[in-house]
Amino acid sequence: MKKSARALIGLVIIDALIVVGAAWMVWQVRIDAWHAPDPDAAISTITSTAGGAIGIITALLLMASFVHRRRGN
Repeated sequence: MKKSARALIGLVIIDALIVVGAAWMVWQVRIDAWHAPDPDAAISTITSTAGGAIGIITALLLMASFVHRRRGN
C-alpha cells in the first residue's frame, strides 16, 4: 500500500474517531451524565473543538498525501 493511500485512510479513520467521540460527549451532556452548568454552551464548545480538530487533521493529512504522491510513494 502506498504511503499516500495510508495517509488518506488514516484521515478517514481519525476523523471518524473524532466525530464518534464528540457525539458521545454531547450525548453524555444531554442525558445529564456529565453535569454542566450550561449544557448548551458545553455542547457548543464540544462541537466547535471537534470541528477545529477535524479541520487541522484533514489539512495536515491531505498535505502529507499530496507530498507522498509527488515523491512517487
